[in-house]
Amino acid sequence: MMDHRRLRRELGILGLPQRFSVGRLAEALARRRGRPLRLRPEPLPPAGLSGGLLITADIDFIAYQRDTTRMHQDHIVCHEFGHLLAGHRPVTVTGPAAARLLAPHIDPAVVERMLGRSCSSESEEREAERIADLLMAHHITEWAARPEWVLPDTAPPELGSLLDTLGPGPA
Repeated sequence: MMDHRRLRRELGILGLPQRFSVGRLAEALARRRGRPLRLRPEPLPPAGLSGGLLITADIDFIAYQRDTTRMHQDHIVCHEFGHLLAGHRPVTVTGPAAARLLAPHIDPAVVERMLGRSCSSESEEREAERIADLLMAHHITEWAARPEWVLPDTAPPELGSLLDTLGPGPA
């Protein structure tokens, strides 16, 4: 189980100061993983999952509840970051399902089905929640808008142009 000392070490390795925004943490994770990260608000059913992390061959994708407060959204995103920080193995999506994640208009039913295929254990979920709690209590400084796409420095310029062309999906 990751404790606060180990989390601070991880954040230091990412080059983050003591306090930072969720957007800055997303940038650091995308840079470390060397791949784009998409943070996507979705109208998930209130009684179901509030978020989920999916990994494709090319991007990391986090869907989170659109219909809640900004602070709760950041906690959901931090929970999913917790899985990455702890080295958990999330759902990997390939083929047509992965291509749908790149489309500007995602069918929420598709996202819900994919998120339902989680392979995280109960102990991994507890650890990710603990990391989110630590991040929110000790490190996250603001609940501000963040970009939907976060690209690592190594991403080719054409990728940024393509994503700008696709634009954000429906809010």
